Amino acid sequence: MAVQDLKLYTSLRYDPLLTSLPINTESWDEQLKEPSPFYILTHHRDRILQAADHFGWIKAVDAIRGSDGFVHLLKKLTETIDTKSPTPLRIRVLLSHDGSISVESSPAAPVTETNLFPKRIPPPKASPQMKVSPLTGGALTVGNDDAIYGDPPMTEAWDIIPDSVRTKPSPYTSYKTTNRDMYGAARERVGIKDMTEKREVLIVSEKDGEIMEGSLTSVFFWRNGKWTTPPVASGGQVGTTRRWALAKGFCVEGVVTADSLKDGEECWISNGVRGFQWGKVKLL
Repeated sequence: MAVQDLKLYTSLRYDPLLTSLPINTESWDEQLKEPSPFYILTHHRDRILQAADHFGWIKAVDAIRGSDGFVHLLKKLTETIDTKSPTPLRIRVLLSHDGSISVESSPAAPVTETNLFPKRIPPPKASPQMKVSPLTGGALTVGNDDAIYGDPPMTEAWDIIPDSVRTKPSPYTSYKTTNRDMYGAARERVGIKDMTEKREVLIVSEKDGEIMEGSLTSVFFWRNGKWTTPPVASGGQVGTTRRWALAKGFCVEGVVTADSLKDGEECWISNGVRGFQWGKVKLL
């Protein structure tokens, strides 16, 4: 793909619900903080800035760098999106090599506050009991099947399916660009035809069968008593919700291989549009 045709992009959620949640803008510069309907926008700006820097797109870097660049991006969003609309949207922000920004939108499925900002990622039901003194004052023990306040819903699990073909890590798997053929091919191989399906495919690296990420999501597997997300060195992206979960201490980085997956094991996936979603591995 020619440079003039390639674009960097990030997908994020527009949702009026977010304007009532101060946690959504906790990473904003103090002088810029105000209620925002755009989900963890600073993380999205940072990811496309890192990509522009990697590819050496100087004009693109200058367009979104620093406080002025963030304000420029926010202005572009508010000019394009009707921020009075009650309808949640999937927003796609595209950055060209010349620094120009375009914005696309489509309807997004409803989610809860706890999908977007969970208080924890609940452990698998088969894991040992655990004490949660920060949330209960040390007075309660949470059992395998107990939910606590702030847990994301665990009603209908997504099918999480490993790809049968290995993918070579490259800058196009490490950074989100419009060069997405490898992801589309993986989705096609497992039969995903529609964005609304509750199915996701795991991208598996040529490097020792390491899980890289999902085709549209970051992934979390229960390993050694902790939620574990593949490191960037496995070839996947620095996802926005992945970064948020790591900063909150909800997970750690660690290599997860495809041959370690068990049919039916619980896992979590996340992205900047749907937040955190419960899943189960499905081996075909």
